[in-house]
Amino acid sequence: MEKPSRYQPGEDPDRDAWLTNFYTENHLAYETFPDKVASPEQLNFIVHMDGEHFYYPCSDELFAAIVEKRASTLLTSAYADIWNRINELVTQAVEDTYKRQYLLSLLSIKYQHEISSQVLLPTRLEKRLLGIFTTISEINRPLARFREQENKRAARFLASSAFQEAYTSREGLEFGEKSTLDDIDLQVHLLKLQRLMLLSTVEGIWQGHAVKEDLRRVMNTAITTDGWQWFCQRLRRVIFSQKRSYLLWIAGRSGEFVFDLAIIRLLMKLGIKVILAVKQDFYYREISFGDVLEDPVLGTALAGATLISDSAITKNRLLGLLHEDNRLIVISDGTGEQFNPLRTSITFARAFKEADLVISRCPGSTQCIGNRFLFTRDLVSVVRKDSGVIKVYLKKHHPGAIRFSESDLRAKAQRLIHMAKKEKQQGRKIMFYSAIVGSIPGQLALAKKILNAFVQHLRSTLDDVVIINPGEQFEEGMDADDIMYMWEIFQRSGVIDIWRFQTVADIEKAFQIMSQKVPPEWTGKDATYSTGCTKEMEIAMDIQKKYPEMQLIGPSWEKFQRRKEYGVGKLYDRALAEGI
Repeated sequence: MEKPSRYQPGEDPDRDAWLTNFYTENHLAYETFPDKVASPEQLNFIVHMDGEHFYYPCSDELFAAIVEKRASTLLTSAYADIWNRINELVTQAVEDTYKRQYLLSLLSIKYQHEISSQVLLPTRLEKRLLGIFTTISEINRPLARFREQENKRAARFLASSAFQEAYTSREGLEFGEKSTLDDIDLQVHLLKLQRLMLLSTVEGIWQGHAVKEDLRRVMNTAITTDGWQWFCQRLRRVIFSQKRSYLLWIAGRSGEFVFDLAIIRLLMKLGIKVILAVKQDFYYREISFGDVLEDPVLGTALAGATLISDSAITKNRLLGLLHEDNRLIVISDGTGEQFNPLRTSITFARAFKEADLVISRCPGSTQCIGNRFLFTRDLVSVVRKDSGVIKVYLKKHHPGAIRFSESDLRAKAQRLIHMAKKEKQQGRKIMFYSAIVGSIPGQLALAKKILNAFVQHLRSTLDDVVIINPGEQFEEGMDADDIMYMWEIFQRSGVIDIWRFQTVADIEKAFQIMSQKVPPEWTGKDATYSTGCTKEMEIAMDIQKKYPEMQLIGPSWEKFQRRKEYGVGKLYDRALAEGI
């Protein structure tokens, strides 16, 4: 299938205006909704844009139809489906007759208003209507009793003797003369994995219907899709390599979720670290973070798991948790809608970036997952087609996606530490120079020139001092998360004798060396203007407690207090703390 053509801005003003309207109306424009929509840098953790100007969380067909103003047929059908789901939700969840009719009337008014423009994505319409429902109804965890009952039935089934007998059956195992114990052990785990996957499609298990299917037949039906075969081969490589591997599991609905947990525990026994992502807010039968906290069945099933409620966890904190004992980590995706990388949380984006593989159990997200865009990680979609029938779809990561794994960054930091120690043995001092690199938007290239010019000046001035210039260690594809993680390993190693932070005088000297006047945007600037430098000053002060002989040169700590946390994946700061 030929890939749809890209939409290039600057060619048609009317179309560009319509596109702007599309993104603002759908609340998908970062410039307009910076606190709700992922920044371009955060989006790049999940989607490899490859020069694309616009990302859309829908099918290529629907986006093209909206842009070309011919989406009426597609949208009308999708909008009607959403209204039917909303109508059913209100009928199920609201018992009071007056309040039920009030909600339906209010939602109908909002529905008619929103669909009139023929520009609103169905998923975004649904999110708005659900937001009104949850706010006005004031129901704590709508439909919770249905989800809890389904989870209870599924858990009861997994604990039954009928399940255990069929699950542990030797049927389907193949032994050969050359089969090793490792081969047999792996085959056992893969067979168990397949059986749980197949059982997770039998909705009668948790819906209270009589399960007519023969358990052995269902569990021993082979999954034959290419995606499944690829997934099994991937597991083999991970297990036999014995390298640390991270998997992000995007959970689905109640009942099925209990089987998800059984599958995840099996994967963890194979040495795979798992991050489990659930919904932040209510979304029908999908499991939310509130369910994880309040459903007694899930409380038991998730005993010992680490629950992360922080929507903006740092890279260091996430990796630190992954390094702990083999615990399941549970996060939310930050949303109450179908998979939408433009609306997910920073925590979810970082989990996606750190994962080696992503598993999606959300069939409603296939249009978004199946569009033209490729992700930064391989993604496997596991979709129920019928009872006992499952399809596994593979979407390979973009070939141009560059990944610096945790081990890559640690190795790079260790090489620098080794170099510094050798220099110190020769009697030289190690100076680390922290400077503005990308804190002034549009000035990245000039910032590097300033940095390099001044470092060269220091090297020509100071004897027996090795100056570490961070700008010289940058590699294509590294983002701020990678850089800060790598440098913190180096900085906390104790090899730094002098930590110098860029001053106003340093910048003025650099421009003098370059025979240029200081432009207005650089006048009065120093390291205190950089969020990255602010974080490094915090680290420096902490390190100085352990290594009091380390010298600190530069602006005082008090002058650094105006900066906030650096933006996710950014090489420049998001905003000054003042005025926000």
